[in-house]
Amino acid sequence: MQNLTILSRKSPLARIQAKLVANEISKSLPKIKIEYIFKSSLGDLDQDTPLDKMPDIGVFTNDIREDLISNKADIAVHSWKDLPIDFEEGTEILGTLQRADMRDMVFFKKFNLDKKDLSILSSSPRRKKNLSAFLPKAMPLNLDQINFKEVRGNIHTRFKKFLDGEEDGLVVAKAAIDRILHNEIEEFARDRDELLGMVQELNWMVIPLSENPCAAAQGALAIECRSNDNSTKEIIKSISSFSSMSSIEEERKILQSYGGGCHQKIGSSVEVLETGLVKTTKGETEEGRNISKRFFVANKENKTFFSDVSEMNYFPASREEQSFFKRVNLQDAENELPKINNKGIYVSRSNAIGESIKIDDSNIIWTSGVDTWISLAMKGFWVNGTSDSLGEKNSPGENPFKDMDWLKVSHADAENRDIDIIATYKLEPLELKKRMQSCEYFYWMSASSFKLAIDTFPEILTKKHSCGLGNTYDFINGMIPENTFPCLNYDSWLEQIKANH
Repeated sequence: MQNLTILSRKSPLARIQAKLVANEISKSLPKIKIEYIFKSSLGDLDQDTPLDKMPDIGVFTNDIREDLISNKADIAVHSWKDLPIDFEEGTEILGTLQRADMRDMVFFKKFNLDKKDLSILSSSPRRKKNLSAFLPKAMPLNLDQINFKEVRGNIHTRFKKFLDGEEDGLVVAKAAIDRILHNEIEEFARDRDELLGMVQELNWMVIPLSENPCAAAQGALAIECRSNDNSTKEIIKSISSFSSMSSIEEERKILQSYGGGCHQKIGSSVEVLETGLVKTTKGETEEGRNISKRFFVANKENKTFFSDVSEMNYFPASREEQSFFKRVNLQDAENELPKINNKGIYVSRSNAIGESIKIDDSNIIWTSGVDTWISLAMKGFWVNGTSDSLGEKNSPGENPFKDMDWLKVSHADAENRDIDIIATYKLEPLELKKRMQSCEYFYWMSASSFKLAIDTFPEILTKKHSCGLGNTYDFINGMIPENTFPCLNYDSWLEQIKANH
């Protein structure tokens, strides 16, 4: 029987992560006997020095790596985001498990919504940069400023410091919360219960990657071994997720192009969807230059899709031109919504929730996109998260702390896709623009618009159609896959149209 020693940091989260890797090895190779070594890194031992005052490279990983090189263990398991971008010789990262959630969460104490200033605990320059821009838009507050304060320690320690202190908020990686709360390893039941007790009475938000892309490799476990240990290499490769490895490597390359390091104010995320990759980079370079890039790389070939674009053969030429319906509020449904409690409420459009509607605080609110989130925040609603305009199935609404039934607020003719609909308005068709008949390229904001258009002008069904990455794409692509191409949003479609004039 082969023995295998796994080395990691000694926090509850690090030990959980080591055992997740061990479980996958045992499933694949049940005859291997696994042992563990847990130790503290420099970053664990020194919890007073701010991260930006500590060495830029390997503060949480170098000590562990040295033990691996010294043959004290066979495998080291790290939170991959803690590893340096430039890796020294002697060891290699040979694999990772299926990646967990890449996003950050912000927890808030419950406070008066008249509050003007916020104090938030976070040691990450990336988080400070991107959240300073996003939170004032995302919260139902008229904020004057956000102050960030340093915090160190494992997840439990940070929450204790937060709850015992005067600060209003705390930023953590959602993957860390999920791994502690959702693991079923009995020895961590106490850690699980303790964390749940601390967080379940707090307000929270899951921050969209479009506004705050993750630290490179956030949510992923790095499985490291010595470069000359061929047998262990094969074991690691046998349990590794190819898609996760690929996206992580690309994120790290992007960050490396800006200098790398955990002191960077830049986040980079590569989201793997059924339809392709969404790549986002956002933050500030060391030279003080702001960066904001987000684009979609489709799995479908598009070399010839936009080949015949002319000045006026595309529709709509502007957002205003795609006005297909008048929305009429349904008063009875609006009266029912305030009576709902302890549910997840998915809001497809901002105008689905009127100014006068109240939603009980026991519910969580999830939106289809960031614009809808911001619009609801301006109306006074606390929004917990968003599908980020990627479709419901790509970024589902969820409560990390308890199971909930979900309802979707939409229009009366919306399709029920395994979720009950609360119809707060109905659609009344408007007269369509006759120039559509002569167009070759179309972008659709909704499946309802597409259905109305092909019912009115059936000849356009043979033309070329694009839309976003959610339910609308599933519907149109399911009908005419040869004539459908996905785009991130209307603006990115229009860019391609104009580039191919």
